[in-house]
Amino acid sequence: MSFQLPTKEQKHDYVLEQFERIAKGYDLSNDVISMGMHRAWKLRAVQELVGTRKTGKFLDVCCGTGDLALTIAKQLNPGSSVTGFDFAQNMLDLARVREEKLAARQNRRLQKSGHVGGVQKTFPVQMDWVRGDAQNLPFADNTFDGAIISFGLRNLTDLQKGISEMARVVKPGGYVINLDLGHCETPVFAPIFSFYFSRVVPVLGGILQNDKTAYTYLPESLTTYPKPDGITALFQNAGLKDVTHTPLAFGTVAMHRGLKL
Repeated sequence: MSFQLPTKEQKHDYVLEQFERIAKGYDLSNDVISMGMHRAWKLRAVQELVGTRKTGKFLDVCCGTGDLALTIAKQLNPGSSVTGFDFAQNMLDLARVREEKLAARQNRRLQKSGHVGGVQKTFPVQMDWVRGDAQNLPFADNTFDGAIISFGLRNLTDLQKGISEMARVVKPGGYVINLDLGHCETPVFAPIFSFYFSRVVPVLGGILQNDKTAYTYLPESLTTYPKPDGITALFQNAGLKDVTHTPLAFGTVAMHRGLKL
């Protein structure tokens, strides 16, 4: 039987079950499938989000295992805070472990340089890991200096509601950023990417995670995901201004940024 995407009514539970299932090997799979390039894309998006700020309060929606949230934290001075938000508890559990390991590594370096006398158990920037629904964020209006969602928007049942919620909780003057798959239209590269994404990625998922189904959903989900102009419209409908679209990796990845006034 050929693969079928879940219906709108099925999508939330279907996607949640998948991410709970693949959490343990998620980071390795991302590295292999993107050939490590996802790290550079995420760093670029974080730099767009934070800008020249050295302090602030930021939100990472659909944070997964916390790699992007901790990348934000590395750009900030102590006294700042980053909230990682996801609906998969297994992902959040791994994010907490990642935070603890990073804090331990940083403190070992400080100990060697003679700057601290003991190991701190917490990261110097406050990290909060919150479970919930990205379409109904449990935060007050104008809470954060910026919000980002990375490779997660496609998985929401209502994309417009997700962007609008992010815009709601960001303070005036802050940015909302979406980093996700694009629709490659480069004549030579497009068919190569299509073959890799639709044929090779599920095989890699089967090898790395013993879960071909989850990594068949990944390319199939792109078939119903809007093109960049459609994402721009979602940002504008949420009241965001100066919306920009930056294609990355020959357009296979798209970054959108909108300003809340």
